[in-house]
This record gives sequence, structure tokens and C-alpha cells, in this order.
Amino acid sequence: YEKARTVTSVCTSGTLCTVSAHQGIEGAPFGSFVDYVLDDVGNPVLLMNEMSMHTINVQKAVQEQSAGSSSALVTLFTQLGGNSNAASSSSGTGAAGSSSSAKSLQDVSRCSLTGTLEKIDDKAADMDAIRMRYSIAHAYADQVMDSPKFAFYRLVPQKIYFVGGFGVLAKWVEPEDYQLANPDILAKDAPEMVQRINRDHVEDLMLTATQLLNVESEITKIRMTNVDRLGMDIR
Repeated sequence: YEKARTVTSVCTSGTLCTVSAHQGIEGAPFGSFVDYVLDDVGNPVLLMNEMSMHTINVQKAVQEQSAGSSSALVTLFTQLGGNSNAASSSSGTGAAGSSSSAKSLQDVSRCSLTGTLEKIDDKAADMDAIRMRYSIAHAYADQVMDSPKFAFYRLVPQKIYFVGGFGVLAKWVEPEDYQLANPDILAKDAPEMVQRINRDHVEDLMLTATQLLNVESEITKIRMTNVDRLGMDIR
């Protein structure tokens, strides 16, 4: 649960998945790029335009929920940035660069939070804190947050799914455990640390694998994929 909270804390944007209400594709999954901040217990808070397609989808789903539909549920997917830019620049352009980028993005942690979106009342106790956090995280917010066309919505998770990376831990996280967790203290610096170790300390990684992890088979390639306060992941 700490790892899931770390992902949502480090990221400030993701993909919001709603159920389409648009004619011809009713009921289809619909993904939108959205920005967010977290409230005090880790719930994502989104600043949404009433004209945005995902807002229309949510409002339509809420109207239909009284008929027993579960389409009012949404999912926010977010993942750590990885080092795809570094991989592309070191490998050059074209297929090689694309392949390296894809591998880098597969290594990073990601999190999906599924729940309901609730419009936040202007007089909510934490509204001042939300406005401040949003304006700090997203420079454009000051220009639109007072517009009557925009409103803050809070995503209250019912299910949380965490994936540590390709071939790494994946599990469901209880929302209560997630809310009580603290993000990892190294999280914001981890991508730079991983990039530096892979660039400058490959020999040290080799020694770690052979001397500490007792790897006896021949190692042709090795890299660090993640680091946190508990240790590091090596492939």
C-alpha cells in the first residue's frame, strides 16, 4: 500500500477512464488525460470542465445510477514517468530508441484507482488546501478554477490495483491501508538515481549480483529498475 500511495503522490496526471455517453459508442470505455492533486488521505482531486467529454460521461452515469447501473464508477490510471527520454536519447531515434523506451516504461510502477467521483462543495473544509495544492502543481489552475464552468471533483476509491513493473509484484490494495500509508521518501529522486547508477556503476551492479545475490550464471546485461527506502530492484 505504501508503494501505491507513492505512485499517486509522485504523479500529478493520469488517464481517467469513464463510460462513454456519446451517441454511437454508448457504454464504451473512454480515456481522458487529466491532472490531479491528492487530498489529505490520498484521494485524487480533479479540476473538471463541465464541457469536457469525461465530465459529461460522469454526469450521465450518475443520472443513470438510480436505475441500478454501476457505470458511475470511474478509474484513474497513473504511472511513474520512467526514464524513457534518457533511453531514447542514448539509443538514438528509430526502432532501437522506441524499443528501449518501451522497456523502460514497462519497468515503472503504476496504479489504478477505481471508485466514484464526487463534486466538492465550495464550502468544504479542505477546499482552501485543495485550491492551494492545485495552483502549485498546475500553473494554469489559477486562470480557470474560479470559472463557473469548472469544479473540483474528488475520486473516492473502492478498489486499488498496484503493479510494480513488468514481472514484478502486482496486487489489490485495500483503500483503508492506502489512505493510512505514507509515500516513500526517495520517490521523487528515484528516477535520477536509477539513471545515474545504470550509467556510471554497471560494474558495481555486477558485483552486487555475483557477490551478494550469489548469481552463478553468466550475466550479459544488468540494470537497476527501481530504488526505494527498502532497497533496489535489479534485472
